Amino acid sequence: MDCLSSAASVIAIIQLTGSLVKLCGGYIQEVKDARDEILTLQRAIAIIQGTLQDLQKFLQSNDGKGLPTSSRLGSNIADCLSDLRALEARLDRGKGKKLMSKMGLRALKWPLKRIEVQGVIQNLERYKSSFLLSLQVDQTSLMVDVVQGMDLGVLKGAKEAGFESFSDRDEVQCLQGTRTQLLQQIMEWATSPSQKSIFWLNGMAGTGKSTISRTVARSLKDTNYLAASFFFKRGEGDRGNAKKFFPTLTRQMMLMISELRSGVHKALHDDPDIASKSLREQFEKLLLQPLLGLDQLGRQPQAAVIVIDALDECEHDQDVRNIIRLLPLLQKVKAVRLRILLTSRPELPIRLGFSEMANHDYQDLALQEIPEEETEHDILLFLQDRFAKIKHDKNISEDWPSNNVIQALVNMSAPLFISAATVCRYIENSKWEPKSRLADLLRDQAKYVSRMDKTYLPILTRLLDDQESDEREQQQLLQEFQKIVGVIILLAVPLSINALSLFLDIGADQISNRLDSFRSVLSIPGNRDQPVRTLHLSFRDFLVQSRTKFVVDEPKKHKDIARSCLKTMRSRLRKDICNLASPGTRRADIDPQHIGQYLPPELQYSCRYWIHHLEQSQALSSEIKEVRLFLQKHFLHWVEAMSLLGFVSEVVSMLDLLRTIIQGDHDSIIGDFLYDAKRFVLKNRQIMDEAPLQIYCAGLVFAPRTAIIRKEFEQDLPTWISQLPRVDEGWGTELQTLEGHSSWVTLVAFSPDGRLLASGSHDKTVRLWDTATGALWQTLEGHSRSVTSVAFSLDGRLLASGSHDKTVRLWDTATGGLRQTLEGHSDSVTSVAFSLDGRLLASGSHDKTVRLWDSATGGLRQTLEGHSDWVTSVAFSPDGRLLASGSGDKTVRLWDTATGGLRQTLEGHSDSVTSVAFSLDGRLLASGSDDKTIRLWDTAPGGLRQTLEGHSDSVTSVAFSPDGRLLASGSDDKTIRLWDTAPGGLRQTLEGHSDSVTSVAFSPDGRLLVSGSGDETVRLWDTATGGLQETLEGHSDSVTSVAFSPDGRLLASGSHDETVRLWDTATGDLRQTLEGHSHSIWSVVFSPDGRLLASGSDDETVRLWNTATGGLWQTLEGHSGSVTAVAFSPDGLLLASGSNDKIVRLWDTATGYLRQILKGHSHSIWSVAFSPDGRLVASGSVDETVRLWDTATGGLQETLEGHSDSVTSVAFSPDGRLLASGSDDETVRLWDPATGSLKEILKPNAAVDKLSFSPDSSYLSTDLGNLIVQSGQVNDASSSSPVFFIVQEQWIIINGENVLWLPYEFRPSCSAVTCDSLALGQESGLVSFIRFQK
Repeated sequence: MDCLSSAASVIAIIQLTGSLVKLCGGYIQEVKDARDEILTLQRAIAIIQGTLQDLQKFLQSNDGKGLPTSSRLGSNIADCLSDLRALEARLDRGKGKKLMSKMGLRALKWPLKRIEVQGVIQNLERYKSSFLLSLQVDQTSLMVDVVQGMDLGVLKGAKEAGFESFSDRDEVQCLQGTRTQLLQQIMEWATSPSQKSIFWLNGMAGTGKSTISRTVARSLKDTNYLAASFFFKRGEGDRGNAKKFFPTLTRQMMLMISELRSGVHKALHDDPDIASKSLREQFEKLLLQPLLGLDQLGRQPQAAVIVIDALDECEHDQDVRNIIRLLPLLQKVKAVRLRILLTSRPELPIRLGFSEMANHDYQDLALQEIPEEETEHDILLFLQDRFAKIKHDKNISEDWPSNNVIQALVNMSAPLFISAATVCRYIENSKWEPKSRLADLLRDQAKYVSRMDKTYLPILTRLLDDQESDEREQQQLLQEFQKIVGVIILLAVPLSINALSLFLDIGADQISNRLDSFRSVLSIPGNRDQPVRTLHLSFRDFLVQSRTKFVVDEPKKHKDIARSCLKTMRSRLRKDICNLASPGTRRADIDPQHIGQYLPPELQYSCRYWIHHLEQSQALSSEIKEVRLFLQKHFLHWVEAMSLLGFVSEVVSMLDLLRTIIQGDHDSIIGDFLYDAKRFVLKNRQIMDEAPLQIYCAGLVFAPRTAIIRKEFEQDLPTWISQLPRVDEGWGTELQTLEGHSSWVTLVAFSPDGRLLASGSHDKTVRLWDTATGALWQTLEGHSRSVTSVAFSLDGRLLASGSHDKTVRLWDTATGGLRQTLEGHSDSVTSVAFSLDGRLLASGSHDKTVRLWDSATGGLRQTLEGHSDWVTSVAFSPDGRLLASGSGDKTVRLWDTATGGLRQTLEGHSDSVTSVAFSLDGRLLASGSDDKTIRLWDTAPGGLRQTLEGHSDSVTSVAFSPDGRLLASGSDDKTIRLWDTAPGGLRQTLEGHSDSVTSVAFSPDGRLLVSGSGDETVRLWDTATGGLQETLEGHSDSVTSVAFSPDGRLLASGSHDETVRLWDTATGDLRQTLEGHSHSIWSVVFSPDGRLLASGSDDETVRLWNTATGGLWQTLEGHSGSVTAVAFSPDGLLLASGSNDKIVRLWDTATGYLRQILKGHSHSIWSVAFSPDGRLVASGSVDETVRLWDTATGGLQETLEGHSDSVTSVAFSPDGRLLASGSDDETVRLWDPATGSLKEILKPNAAVDKLSFSPDSSYLSTDLGNLIVQSGQVNDASSSSPVFFIVQEQWIIINGENVLWLPYEFRPSCSAVTCDSLALGQESGLVSFIRFQK
């Protein structure tokens, strides 16, 4: 029915319902015994009348255009009209009165029985629901078109994952008459309000789960109950994983429930990247929260069903379990009555997921448990139907096949529908005569024992034992079968014919021709770029387990596949395979189609699965040499490809697997290579994932000098770097630096299985990391203030976090969902700890108490009081009987956890106790303190065993290794120390953090140590590798200032270690160390002739040094605050110094006499500079101004105002016509020093600490790079030298392009630029030089 016909019928129904309402009114007046029934019917008719009036208006207002759902209502409208006319015929009073007059009746009688009225009302309700849903869908569709185009564009779903997708167009549904009881049971569950929200239909491979899913989805769609569907299919892109699972469901549900639009729109507006976040965040923000925000408006909740098929086909087990954990939360939704039908094989991750579901809150049914007679009956109906079609298509007599033959096929197939389908596909092959093929199948079946043999062996025998072929040809057919089909069944994910052709080096036509014969066991798409797959896993099992000539030798075939992988990679992989050109190109900015062009499916497959096939091939000794040669030539190319594909985190586990495979082999070369390769990947995983080509830049440039990867791929080092920075000799103890927190990391903890690492931070978040790869797993948000502590329960399912917001939160580690919030402390929670049995949770607080909570219920068990100051740390003894607490009152207290009574008070520390920890046997207790010591206590008598001294600042954290032999301690002195607990000696000092070490923890196996720090990083250390192999020359504390000499041959660096160092810029060697200052040095500068060096210090002096001899020339005293800035006049005769005392002083460099005192600033001075003629000196200050002074008279010439933050640097142009000022407001301002007027504002988007003009004043050289004066943009300022710049201390940019990422330890605390060189002063005290090619 077209749209015009629908509109006309709607008008007819509206008119008819009006008549029926009046008819019912007449009966109400005259019929007394059925008045309630008549009233109910009248209301139902009136309601559908209103619904149809709305539908009429909508159809008229849109002329039926763009209304696919409403326009397809023809059959429903016609049925409704027919039913109402029939009702009118029963109720028409005119006809009734004529009848009564003939029959002589005196009263009007209600013509309908109660059950008839109920039936009419049910039909009207069904029509109303259909019309309303159509109306909602089309209204939503229109709104989506108009308003939500952006939303759906951002919210990308998985193509072809939904019911009735084009790719599944040929998939069948249950035959009429089969699965009747099961389908009825599912539909009753879906529509009944009293059922559980989840129905898990599980069954073994081939039992028909997906067919049932499609049938149910069709029924639900026909009755307007289908809200969304997702049909997983492994290896089919987004259908094979959960990345787009929730966005896909959300997109579909928005079409059914239009009110969802606003909630989803808000979620996308608040976080446009939500679709790329964790499953938990996607679920909560895209689905759960919008659903919870729906207004019920007093209506009965609308029923809606989500169908999820083949969850076992989802590639990642953890994603499967997370989905199962998240879906039950939809029960919270009240406005919609959601039901979820989920099908899968009963595989372990899924069974575990359902076993963890609270209150067994799901209904399940196993297909294999359905009585065998029911399954056989359904297979019988299926076979009868298929053979009827074969007979019709082939014009075969009706008595074929006999009932006995059909029953034999039923016995052969049951309980697998896939077996019956396979038999039918074999028999109905258009190239062959069905009767003879069936006869062959039945003739061979008695030879085989297993059921799958009975199914597959006759098929293969018929296909490969061609009577018209001689023995040689049959052998060739068998070999081609082994070479092609044998590979297809063992691939980790399916490949297309075209990909197989390139992978196996066999023509696509040849493969296609050979596979044509196997359509009864393989799914072979018409498009050669679509994957070829087995119709059922039983076919693979049959081939690898068969005792016939068709057997596929699984290990041998895996070895063949591994060789094909290696061959594919050797021939295709190369440096910059995607021709990106720029080494800083971000992966997120590369078009996936561009990647696919250079990394086609067969190459992608080879990169991901070559080690998998090597493992499955078992015997490997013959492949060791081939693998070694591949890695030595293509390792970086392989890792680049994995990075481009987004799988760089898989590389670590693949290398571990390969190391495991070769352990029995004595090839130490490859063993050493793999160890080095893993260290290389761990070190660079983050940047390789972000910018893949940095593997050749940052990866190689900053790798240790003797690293195997650096030496093997030395030819790939960037040619545009002429002088490389100095690096460590070899790999040290530090494995990885994990970045992501935006403030101090306060505490770190390993999960009991060692797979996860938790870190809490002042940024109010808890982060969960994968310890194997360093990848971020989840970010837990909810605390309103700093997170101070984290702890895992023994089973690893719960994570507790304490915070300055006075609460303890319990999180589900699998989903990241918040389980409970424990409230009760009256001040900051400083520490949390689980008892070993997981039943108790302890929390310490600034409120001076320790609280014991029931971790299951969240109830408070006990409050332990006694400390007279903050409780800083809590720890349970391994047997759970004792609880230790450390406090600001300088004591450690031991409590009885059963009674809450105080057992002992351990005294001895002379300052606050910051951390406590028990050894695994419970005999020792360690305590760290602000008194810089660690104390080891005997827990039985409570006596002091040892005092460990060595830290130079507060000890913040202590932790025992699992075997109790080592104790790790972190300190505000930025180091970690490892102590031998038996003699109490120092084993190792681990250095690398640039701020306080706040927390340390050992992994459960003791191999890893993790540390958190005020430098906002988490670091993983390998405790087995020993100390750092080499300590590079450098300062012993942070570098604060660096400056090049006028000729560029020397670099001076000042440091918090109170020294100035002079470096040879050509070699990086240390020339001299200048000692004399008694406090930190803040500024260094060379005289114009390079003979003198001036340094300003916190000791309130300026010192002048002879750069040739390193001797002290003068000490200039007079400032009453730190000297923060120094500058020479152009002739070198004067020196200006700025200070925190708000004064600029001018000194005679020859005599050291004070010439002038310049007063006027209202805050500290950070920068000073002379004009080219020496007549003016400029000063920049924290007071946000620049002042110009007359050097002869000391008079103030100008005050330049405009900056909105501290002025950190000033410089004159060579001709003196411009003055530049840099500020913490991230701008550089250009002034006319003669008039004080503002000329130009440059925006480098970072604070500039040093400035100088180029000789022609066309650009400014800064500590971050060069700025063009005319435009204010970073660009090529000179044809003779590169223009480089440092962005956010992480990237070096050359001529506008990101070229070199700086690892954490090379990021500068200060920097200097000259010509083609860059000097980086670092928090660690090192000074690095990088020189670029001109």
